[in-house]
Amino acid sequence: SSVDMGAAWIHGPDGNPLTPLAEELGVAMGYTDFVNRSVTAVQAYTKEGHPLNMAEYTRGQLLANAAFLKAGASVLYQPPANAHSLKEWLEHGLPQPQTMTPAEKMGFDYWARIRMEYADASDWDLINWNLVSSRYVKLPGGDLLLYGGGYKVLINHLAEGLDVRWETVVSHIPTTPQNVQIETNRGTFRASRVIITLPLGVLKSGKILFDPPLPAEKQQAIQRIGFGNYEKLAMRFDKFYWPQDRQRFNYLSDGEPSLFHAWLNTGHYTGTPIIVAYHAGRRACKINEWSDDELLGHTLAVMQRIFGDNGFGQIPAPQATVRSRWQSDPFSLGSYSTDHIDQLPTDRQTLARPIGQRLFFAGEATHPHFYATVHGAYETGVRAARVVAQVLSDG
Repeated sequence: SSVDMGAAWIHGPDGNPLTPLAEELGVAMGYTDFVNRSVTAVQAYTKEGHPLNMAEYTRGQLLANAAFLKAGASVLYQPPANAHSLKEWLEHGLPQPQTMTPAEKMGFDYWARIRMEYADASDWDLINWNLVSSRYVKLPGGDLLLYGGGYKVLINHLAEGLDVRWETVVSHIPTTPQNVQIETNRGTFRASRVIITLPLGVLKSGKILFDPPLPAEKQQAIQRIGFGNYEKLAMRFDKFYWPQDRQRFNYLSDGEPSLFHAWLNTGHYTGTPIIVAYHAGRRACKINEWSDDELLGHTLAVMQRIFGDNGFGQIPAPQATVRSRWQSDPFSLGSYSTDHIDQLPTDRQTLARPIGQRLFFAGEATHPHFYATVHGAYETGVRAARVVAQVLSDG
């Protein structure tokens, strides 16, 4: 069985350009009930590993979801004047129900803080909540996990007939009045127009030299827009040592940073005993300090704590594992863009703006509303292609 180590979901399938494409290509898609409206999709555990009452925990998640929407729209709640980060919103501006059971409070806190940190691949003191709440748009229809080939099937289809050069590392992009040169480890390429889709982490690093340099306002936007970290550890076992009927598991660990909060039971969709542990933001940075053996050891210890009392016995080492290292991957240097507290509302548009009629920019970080998604990246690629086509037709 294959597991996507990068993007794995269609977030908002209704009206999403990728949904009909996935359907046409026969990619399996499974609904993921993140908020646990069904009360049967998610199981949460305390830091000691005890299962929580999921009716109460889910009620807390739904109350948190409602509180965010209410705080943004209600005339009865005025956010603090100087609250920019998610942390400031939660501590000073988000109205919470006066009475909640302990399980409801855990669900509320998980949805309001931890889930948001995972979704934004960032940390609550760095997430610009004013921008997230006013700019990010999620299409309706929930979330569909792609499996049975995943996003690779879509990418291979879209790349059919294209001259894709593998293992060709760009180092320098000089632009002249006549053309653009792309200097690589496999020679220099020349083109009249170039669409740049480099991950924001690579642009931030300055490893690729632009000549002349990118305009100052574009360089400043590149530095201000956040770029998050999100890592996965996928493990295949000989059998299920966790409840196969659940889609996801939440573990309410403590410590700083608190770890192992989010788990995906891929086996729920495929029938193959594969489970994936996720970390984001500072949590991802922390586990990236660990060797493969250290990460696996800590992971198995948590699995034993939360699943061991369910009659599954001693959990052995998995048959196979694979982990992502997007933070240190030189061709990504992170996972996807986030709204940083230092970011301006216009920064994504500034990043997207062409330079003259030679350099054009695309990628999820350049989308004003669908950033951090595959369909956002897809749309910006189509947009850039249309602009180039128009420039060429205008002669």
